[in-house]
Parts: sequence; C-alpha cells; structure tokens
Amino acid sequence: MRLLFSLGSFGFLRNFEPALRLLAERGHKVHLVAERQDSVGGMRTVEALEQDYPGRVTHAYAGRRSSQWHTLAAALRLSLDYWRYLDPRYVKSPTLRVRAARQAPQLAVSLPRWPIVGAPAAMRVWSRLVAWLERAVPPADATRLLLRAQQPDLLLVTPLLYFGSHQVDYVRAARTGGTRSVLAVGSWDHLTTKGLIHEVPDHVLVWNDMQRREAAELHGIDPARVVVTGAQAYDKWFEERPSLPRAEFCRKVGLPHDRPLLLYLCSSPFITPYEVGFVRRWIAAIRAATDSGLRGAAILIRPHPQNAEQWQAFDAAVCEAVAVWPRAGANPIDRDARADYFDSMYYSDGVVGVNTSALIESGI
Repeated sequence: MRLLFSLGSFGFLRNFEPALRLLAERGHKVHLVAERQDSVGGMRTVEALEQDYPGRVTHAYAGRRSSQWHTLAAALRLSLDYWRYLDPRYVKSPTLRVRAARQAPQLAVSLPRWPIVGAPAAMRVWSRLVAWLERAVPPADATRLLLRAQQPDLLLVTPLLYFGSHQVDYVRAARTGGTRSVLAVGSWDHLTTKGLIHEVPDHVLVWNDMQRREAAELHGIDPARVVVTGAQAYDKWFEERPSLPRAEFCRKVGLPHDRPLLLYLCSSPFITPYEVGFVRRWIAAIRAATDSGLRGAAILIRPHPQNAEQWQAFDAAVCEAVAVWPRAGANPIDRDARADYFDSMYYSDGVVGVNTSALIESGI
C-alpha cells in the first residue's frame, strides 16, 4: 500500500514514528510531506526512518502556494477559526480567543463588535456564508499535482486544524480523486485549542472517548467516522528503561546523587512566555521549606525545546544544587535524546510543571 502523510511539520513525527516504522516493516511505502520546516529536530526522525527503510520511507516539502485563491482560502479559514472562540463554551478561555484573533483578518475580529450585524444570530449567518465560500475555493494546484504524482492508496494528515490550515487542500483533492483520507489527531488538546476542521476526512483517529465527544460537539463530526486508538504517542514510554545508573546520570547533569531529585519541566511559549522568574521564586520556596528533605533536594530544570532561549542567561551556579539541562532544550526524538529525557524523569522523586505533555510522560 502507498501512503501519503501530510504533516504540519516533521516535528509531529515524534508522535507517529512507532506506527510509521510498523507500516514500513510490513512493506508499505510512506511518503512524508511537511508544510513547513521545524525547529525541534523533526528532520532527524525523517533521516532515521529513511536510513532504516530505504525506498519505503521518503520525504518532501509542500510546494509554495502564492495564488489569490490561496490567500482568500487562508483568510476565510482564519475568520472561522476565530469565530469558534465566540462560543459561550470559551468564555473562560480569553487567551485562546486572543491567540485566534491575532491571526484572523481585522474585519473578522471587528465584525462581532458591531451592532445588529455582529449579534450572535447574525454571526451564525455570517459563519454559514463564509463556510460556504471557503468550501468553494479550489485546492491548490501543487497539492493536486502531488497527489496525482504519488497516487496514494490512503492519505494521512495531521494536525489539519491549526489556524488557517492549508492541509484542507489535501483532503479535498484526495476526495475529488477518489482517495480515502484519515486525520490522526496529534495531541491531547488539538480538538479543543486550535482551529476548526474545515473538511472532514473519511475517518478520524482519536485517543479516547473524550476526544470522540469533542470531535462531535466542537467540530460536528459524525461519531461513526471516529475511531478510538488510544494515546499511541505514549506507548514507547511503557517499555523504556534507564540508560545510565542514577549516580552517573546525576554526574552528567551536574547534580549531587545523594539527595532527592526534583525535576521542573518547562512549558511552551504559548503557556509560559517567560518562565524563569516563576522558577526562581519556586526554587526560593523549596529552599525555605520546613521539611529538610525537600529543602535540600537537588533541582533539575529542563527547558522546553521551543522556549529555551530565555534560560541562556540563567546562572545555575548561584543556586545550590540546581542545574539547567540540556541548556538549549532537546526534543526527545532520537535515541540519545529520548534516553536523556527518560532518565531525567525516571530518577526524579517529584516532577513539577505548569502545563506540558511531559507531565503525562512522567506519570508513565
């Protein structure tokens, strides 16, 4: 079977690598296509896959889309993606609404504030009209040509619902050409904190029954199209084992091995644009604790791979038994990075974070 896998960037492969390896081992051919380059090491995953499965796994970047149709489609989708956050369900999520507003056309942001034409009933009409116009925009030529050249038996796509996503073109072009399509939801919050699914594929793969309900309630997807697969992104952590003894690991990161270890897992720029100040106060609170074991614990701070620059000026030497490692952050996508990441969780007596999927991995 020939599969075409459209990804927002190759960074998403972190959650799908085991499944892709299994497909390649069974003789299927997978062509990976990224919409943009990533800064978290996704190409290392691509290179490893192509090295292990020559001829079965290939990759490319999507062709440029610069037509007026492309610009119009993006504007219409961004408008609808913003308007979803006007729903009363998001009244306590102002940060999500602001993020969507920053990317939407100014007219779409202003319209709901106008008298009469911006009233809730009127906005429902505007939404239906804009959705109708958006569906009328033809897929980009580059996308149609790629599908024609690859002739896949199945189109896979993720995440599809990022703001103004151009991946809609893949689903529509596949449907026109008679190719089946599947959305593999990439993370636990994608259905609730991103844009809309503007073109529903033939099937949608989700992690659990909660996501099945979200697909129906928030995106209008028929539950019959939704398949619950489990959180396959985390399967590998159940089988992982430490790569170093505890004392050697502590020596590697520059911490004493004869104390309890606390791990602070940093969050993405959207969650915590500047996290250093908070962590400084947290360290001070730990050092002032009445419990002697807690007060003297070694502290390891692990920067988020997309939010690590703020830690460059942090001098851990002025804090007793505190280390920042790896200083530039690291996405655990290759064998060595994954081993380092696992060891930091495995040897910690407690893990702290604001809001990051690393907390799920630490729980495992």
